[in-house]
Amino acid sequence: MTDKFNFLYNDEITVLKLRRLYENHGFKKFRMGKFESYDFYAGNKDFLVGNRIITFTDLNGKLMALKPDVTLSIVKNADEPSNGRQKLYYTENVYRESKDVHEFKEIFQVGLEVLGDIDLFETVEIISLAIKSLTEIDKDAVLEISHIGYTEGLIDCISSDESVKKELHRLLLSKNPHDLIKLAEDNSLPKNPVNTAVEIMKPVTANEETILTAEEHALNVKMQEAVTEIKSIYACLKKLGLENHVKIDLSAAGDPGYYNGILMQGYVHGIPRNILSGGRYDMLMSKMGKKGAHAMGFAIYFDALDRGLHKKEKQNTDAYILYGGDSDIDTLISLTKSLDGQNVSYTAVTSLPEGLTGVKVYIISGGNVKEGAL
Repeated sequence: MTDKFNFLYNDEITVLKLRRLYENHGFKKFRMGKFESYDFYAGNKDFLVGNRIITFTDLNGKLMALKPDVTLSIVKNADEPSNGRQKLYYTENVYRESKDVHEFKEIFQVGLEVLGDIDLFETVEIISLAIKSLTEIDKDAVLEISHIGYTEGLIDCISSDESVKKELHRLLLSKNPHDLIKLAEDNSLPKNPVNTAVEIMKPVTANEETILTAEEHALNVKMQEAVTEIKSIYACLKKLGLENHVKIDLSAAGDPGYYNGILMQGYVHGIPRNILSGGRYDMLMSKMGKKGAHAMGFAIYFDALDRGLHKKEKQNTDAYILYGGDSDIDTLISLTKSLDGQNVSYTAVTSLPEGLTGVKVYIISGGNVKEGAL
């Protein structure tokens, strides 16, 4: 960005860069309203981050909800793709319970969705855009990639009991091999797939090693197909030179009622939780009556960046004008007009803020102007 945008904060500049990135890849901006019928979200609560929704009664008596999610609204309201694929991005606020504090927050997020045909190329494009989005925020950012097919195939080998499968999901997600082994002992679960679950939870530094381990422990067709897809995607990302920003973790689990295939979590330095999440959600499309349709996307949560990464560190004004009761108003107006003509940003004050550095100061005493610097 050029100097003429130096009045923008870093997060605002990042949003502009992301918009340019997405539009350069053929994505179109999608705009939506701030609320939907409560029944729409109540029927898809499992897909939402948190299950609490802000509601209000419309003038006609209908129960409405402030939008807690963007993806659901896009799937519901987007037009059918005319050429087999629709590529949309958004910059929207959502309203939901914060992960960090026990209260509702207005959360700004930027993301993209592809609806329609999702082949290998489109999958790689979405993942590469997720990585490039993260590196606009932090050059050392990492995108964690997993595949729900691998964990689902593994869990199918371990148990058919729904309560046990739910607990296996939780233990895989929390990377808790100790309790998984105890669960297996308490329920007499088969040793071979349980050992595989423990093995894939072990920390590994090299993606190639992770893929090799996953191949060696693939126990059914679902697991084998997941590894094959991950291998193909990783090979493409290496050709794009993005492999250093990728971590493959095939122990990650997601909700199979909505997701299938690839899952993504994005991390940047200094933030203890993911700021990006996304994946393939054909099951959501099916649940919402769009049989045979495919979809994949991700969202970046800017509320997670409020702790400092997006804050602008430099002064947002070039000069201060210090004036008092004895300052001549015509001199003050003349000075501001001159600075406006020079495209100089300024703030007129009756006392200077503490800690100013690197700015000009114009002091008006009577009809005189004294120029200095801090």
